[in-house]
Order: sequence, then structure tokens, then C-alpha cells
Amino acid sequence: MKTQLAILMIFLGTMLYAQVAPNKYYIEFTDKNNNGYSLDNPEDFLTARSLQRRANQGILLSENDLPVTQTYVDSLNALGLRVINTSKWFNSATVYTLDTLLIDSISYLGFVSNSMKYKPYPEGETREVNQRYKKIRETNPRKEKSDYYNYGDCAVQIKMTNAHKLHNEGYRGEGMMIAVTDAGFTGFPNLPSFDSLYNENRVLATRNFVHGGDSVNNFSTHGMRVLSILAANYPGNLVGSAPMATYLLLMSEDPASETFIEELNWISAAEYADSLGTDIISVSLGYVNFDTPEFSHTYETLDGRHAIISSAATIASRKGMIVVAAAANSGEDAVHPWIAAPGDADSIITAGAVWPDGNYAAFSSIGPSYDGRVKPDLVAMGGGTYNQNTDGSIGTGNGTSFSAPLLSGMIACLWQKFPNKTNMQIIEAARQSGHLYNTPTVYLGYGIPNFEHAITILDIGEYKAPNNSCSIFPNPFNNDFSIQFNNNPGDSIEISILDINGRMTYLWMEHTATEKDTILKIDDLQNFKPGTYIITISLNNSRFSEKLIKY
Repeated sequence: MKTQLAILMIFLGTMLYAQVAPNKYYIEFTDKNNNGYSLDNPEDFLTARSLQRRANQGILLSENDLPVTQTYVDSLNALGLRVINTSKWFNSATVYTLDTLLIDSISYLGFVSNSMKYKPYPEGETREVNQRYKKIRETNPRKEKSDYYNYGDCAVQIKMTNAHKLHNEGYRGEGMMIAVTDAGFTGFPNLPSFDSLYNENRVLATRNFVHGGDSVNNFSTHGMRVLSILAANYPGNLVGSAPMATYLLLMSEDPASETFIEELNWISAAEYADSLGTDIISVSLGYVNFDTPEFSHTYETLDGRHAIISSAATIASRKGMIVVAAAANSGEDAVHPWIAAPGDADSIITAGAVWPDGNYAAFSSIGPSYDGRVKPDLVAMGGGTYNQNTDGSIGTGNGTSFSAPLLSGMIACLWQKFPNKTNMQIIEAARQSGHLYNTPTVYLGYGIPNFEHAITILDIGEYKAPNNSCSIFPNPFNNDFSIQFNNNPGDSIEISILDINGRMTYLWMEHTATEKDTILKIDDLQNFKPGTYIITISLNNSRFSEKLIKY
């Protein structure tokens, strides 16, 4: 309850500061008065590329696009606080100080709201970052004649989704900007996967939102491995999902701890990415439990609105970007098998993981979100995913941290092919291309996307697998719907309806229809709650399933 109350108070604008990490505090400003910026002159705080992305999608500027008032920031610095990051979306700052008396006095400043304080972070505790990777023998198998790239062993993680079809058509990420938010990029650029990326100057910027400055290469190898899954161009060994895109390398995760400030760091990183005109934000991070328990999330708060990082991810989507976030790796946790923030956010892609054979990877966190939305949205190969090792070899690793960049790059290539589509049109096409779109599950969501089908959806508006058995209308429905049997269904019909968690909510097994085009009306569904269901219709020896939506 304390966590829910704290986050709620942030959104109500009544929270001033809270200690969120050792000697670090969160401060919220009352307004943006006299900040020297105007929505009439957005080029003063947003790049032309960022403005063009909004214009392409009909997105209007709003007050949360304005920077925070610099005099407020200067005043905090003048008091002896060190301002680490600011957030224009939440009109706030994170600061560092050893002087707790100084923090106590901040509430008397006129540009600061009322205050709330938490007990200190336990000194000396750190979170060990444990990454397990298996080295493999470098191979150089021949590529298929039709493929532009020689993928080597990593072909499985690209071809599982038919993303190589985009590469073969010439859509490899050129002109797309992808921000990678992670824990550090140790090893970049001095590894073979990154030769093209570095030599062609396609890393536009690096930024450290944990310690300040631009250095991101001395803290963790995790971000480097994630980047290799996206950007590698190492023929016969490792080719990324968007090998020709431009990248921002943004460090927002502190690998030495797990604190609420990392959510705030990510918000500042996302705002920075937005201001430079980023198209895709790849997020191989997730938050549930913090070193300071008051800030930890429960399943009940993972509804896309309570966790501040999840609200920020939704704001990023509203700005026209596509956020692809890892679902997390707690699928086998008996206490919390569900997704982590920001994977519960609305209007983003949450990435789950499968093995190379397409089967669910049990470590992959499950859905739905607490408010019942399908999560994860899509899955990709996060088990045994090929990535760059620090010794120059190619290794494999497990985690939704690796399925997220695979999907990020593939979606970037899809958007490159359809630059006039909005971010939500791209997201929806990717979802609809999932092999479980009509029968989503808590484990795989809408399933493994097929980017060849996604192209068809964006070209002609839909892709439907052939079904000559029956059709359902209307869908979405209110209190009733009908089924039309297109052929002679005979005398063996079974209709079952399951909710999103796989629980049986309706079973009907009594009907005889011997004529073509027989219509059966299902009208006893008044007690159904609004939401997503799966209807399965069995006709003799055939079966048909479809997503059913009650409004």
C-alpha cells in the first residue's frame, strides 16, 4: 500500500521528494513558469527529426514537452545539491547530497511541492549481476542464395519471424534511430560485431544517466550484448535484426544496485531519446523488487498506471515512438511469475521469450497485466540467443533481455518499409501477425510474429489465415453474437469460451445443423465481464479458434 500511495502522490503533484537510493532524492517542481521556452518555438528544445516524427503522426505538442525551469535547477545546485537528472514529462529532478538537513529545508522553497520521506536505503548492500553465457565454436555456414546476409548460426533467431524477408527487400534499418537503454556497453566498439556500426559513425550519442557524462563502456557487458543482437554485422557469425540503423547508447541501469532511481534514470533517458528524434526504444530492463522495499511493485500495481516508468513508457508512445520492453525472467518464480515494469505499460510491445524450436521458455515472465490486457504482446527467441562475447567469439544467452532487441530491430525494419504509418499501426500489424493472435495465452501473448504477414497487413489492411468452416459476428460484441457455419457442420458441434487466463467460462455441445449457412445465435452472455476471450468451435474433426472481445 505504501508503494501505491507514493506513486499516486507523484501523479497528483503532491509529492516533493523521497530518498530513492543512497543519498539520492526525487524532487518535483510546482510549475514550469519562466523557463524561457514556448510551444510556439519547439525547435529550441526538440530536434527537427523529433518534430517531424510528431508531424508525420499528427501528434500535437503539449506542456510536458517543455523543459523544466532552469532557474529551479540552478537554485538546487546553488544550495549544494548535485542535480543528476531532470524530467520534463514529470517536471522533476533527482539530486545527490550527504546533507539530510539540507533536504529537510527544501520543502520551504516556493517552487517545490510538499514533501514525503522514506527510511534510508540499507548501506553497503548491492545487487550482484549474474550473467551466464555459453561460448560456442565459430562457424561459417553457407547462406541461402536468396538471403542478403550470411547469418551463420544466428539465422534461427532472425528467420523464426521471417525478418530476413525484410532484410532481403532492402529494409535493414537505414534511416531508423534506435535508443538502447541498458546497464552499460563494456566492449563496444572493439569487437568484431561492431566494425560497421563504429566505422560508419552510426552511434549518434552515448549518455550515462547513472553517473553523468557520456561514458557508458566501463560498467556492464549486458548492454553490449543487447546491442550486438540489434546492430551486429559480422557475416557468417552474427547479424543483428537492424544492422544498418543509427543508435543511441543510454545507460540508465546501475548494475551495482536495484533502486527506484533507476526508473527515474530511464525516464530521463527516454526524454533524451525523444528530443533527438528516436523511433524505437529498446528496453532490456524490468523492475519489481527494490533494495528499499517501500518502492517495490506488486502484481496489483502492474496495470500500466502505478509504476512511474510504465506511465513514462506510455507517454513515450504518445510522443510517436515505439517502446519494446523485456517481459522479465520470473516465469518460474512461485511468488511473482508475472511481467515487470515497464512491461505492463499500455501501447507498447512487451517481449517474451521462446527457445529456438519456438516453444515457451519457462523463465519468461507471464501475463496478463493486472487490468487484464494481453501480455506479453509478442515473443521472439530469448533462449539460446546468439550475441557477442567480450573475447571476440559469439556466444548464446537466455533472457527476455535478448528477445526484446530482436523484436526492436525487426519492428524498426518494418517501419522503415512503411514510413507513413503511425507507431500504433506498426505495433498492431506486428501483433496481428502473431501466430496466436486469435488465441493469445498468458505465456506467449499473441505469439511469434511473422513479418511477412505484417507486411501484408500494412499493405492491404488485414491478414487472415484461410478458414472455410465458420465466421463470427459481431466481434467485438455486447450481449450476444452469432456463428455462421459456411459448410454442412453435421451433428457434432462443441463451442467453448475461455477467458484470457485459460479458464473455461462457457461450454455448449448441443446442436444439429445439416444445411449450409446455418446461423447459430449465442445470446446468454449477459454476465460476461468486458474483456478478451478465446472461442473455440469444434466441428466433427476440425477446430476453429478466434479472439472474442466483449465491450
